[in-house]
Amino acid sequence: MSLALDRPFPVPRGLAVALAAAGPVALGGVLAARTGDPTPLAAVPAIVFGVVAATAPALYIAIAATGDAPPLARVARAFAIALGAFGLALAGLVLPAAFLSLSSLQPVTTAVVVSAALGGAALLGMRRLAAELETTTLTSLIVFGVWGTATLGIAGRLWYDLSGTVLS
Repeated sequence: MSLALDRPFPVPRGLAVALAAAGPVALGGVLAARTGDPTPLAAVPAIVFGVVAATAPALYIAIAATGDAPPLARVARAFAIALGAFGLALAGLVLPAAFLSLSSLQPVTTAVVVSAALGGAALLGMRRLAAELETTTLTSLIVFGVWGTATLGIAGRLWYDLSGTVLS
């Protein structure tokens, strides 16, 4: 086993996944408080979990095509741990993002700060996912990189559409 699987997760996985669910709601609440539109409360978690749910099978299928796919149970565990890492990162970023967003004079600052918090947490979650999946071949690493770029691109476009309509 590698170091990725030997390291214990710092908090119970259930709590970390709950934080992954609560973090986007909280950041959606920051955006909603700034704009007076409640849409982001539901839209931000829908973007986060919808994009993961829509793209995760593609990652598994593509890595399986390279011949380097781990067992499905390990992939599911890796996604749960990655979502937990995303939740832990958001737990640390929600309050600073709220402070910066709600104390700023320009609404665009809110979009930038919340975007940075979500994007940073997403990158940390993807980094943990890559470590947990333990893909070893160059081809599977390229597949993961392409999947990560596409996933962030889809989520980013949905986020841009949401924040643009709410802030305009």
